[in-house]
Amino acid sequence: MIDFHSHVLPRIDDGASSVEMSLNMLADSYKQGIRTIVATPHCYLMKDSNIDTFLNKRQASYESLLKAMESDERTFPQIRLGCELRIMKEINDMRALDKLRIEGTDYIMVEMPFKEWDVNYYDFLYEMILRGMRPIMAHIERFWNHRKEFYNLYSLDLIYQVNAESIVKSPYKRYIPKLFEEGAVNILGSDMHNMTTRSSLMKKAADTIVRVYGEDRLNYLMKNAENILGNKKVEGRKFPKMSFFKTLKI
Repeated sequence: MIDFHSHVLPRIDDGASSVEMSLNMLADSYKQGIRTIVATPHCYLMKDSNIDTFLNKRQASYESLLKAMESDERTFPQIRLGCELRIMKEINDMRALDKLRIEGTDYIMVEMPFKEWDVNYYDFLYEMILRGMRPIMAHIERFWNHRKEFYNLYSLDLIYQVNAESIVKSPYKRYIPKLFEEGAVNILGSDMHNMTTRSSLMKKAADTIVRVYGEDRLNYLMKNAENILGNKKVEGRKFPKMSFFKTLKI
């Protein structure tokens, strides 16, 4: 499996607080069947010049982790570098945003603000697309309070990521069937931050998807993940509405 959303790099955001914690998160992910993890540390940009500062900090964190992995006897997933870019009104110069794409691809993970959405946010996403970037909307299920505004997102060419935790835990798990119906679930990510309160639940999520939605649904998500890392087009699918009795499995 591929984990498309993680805060596994050490000492760069509110994720792993040490190299040791990063190693434990990686080892646990491998045991769950994860073979590639996309590292997506939070990226908050107030001006264009902050991009290089962020990239330098990310690289230093990554190199410290690689060094520790080389001297550790455990087996770890491969790491691909990316970010979780918060969409903000202050980002007014997009010339260097392509540096934030998931390495080797045109895809870039973005996070909408949790407050009221401004029309400028949609314009920003559209401008990214015009510039050849493919935005991936992080944990779309968390924005259910913006439910009436989802259709503005659907009019754009976006990819939607759902957290593994939201597949297996309330309150978000009850939103997942509707998102599948609307074609707003394309890939899966752990969004793991540590080994305790926000650990990876990718294996549990995969098992739940097979049990509740069917193996075809999991294969669809995994194929899309492979396509993104190969910089190929993501398949968009809307799924049939679940029967009442199937919803009892959620």
